[in-house]
Amino acid sequence: MIPALTILAVILGAAALYLAARRSNGGQVFRLEQFRPAAPLAGVLPEERDAARARHDLEAVRARQNVEFLTKSAPHH
Repeated sequence: MIPALTILAVILGAAALYLAARRSNGGQVFRLEQFRPAAPLAGVLPEERDAARARHDLEAVRARQNVEFLTKSAPHH
């Protein structure tokens, strides 16, 4: 009997909170616009880093290709 009363009390409490939230918000539980970012990552990354990052990526690809070319051996017959 005690577990049933505990579960009933939790359900009634959750329902009361839900109804109170709907009344104070004009019928909506929450507004999606409150989670909208104004300007994500604005001003965090400087533009001059893009060229340096691209150059570094190309150098990494070229280095990987050179290593793969040097490590491949001729087929044995």
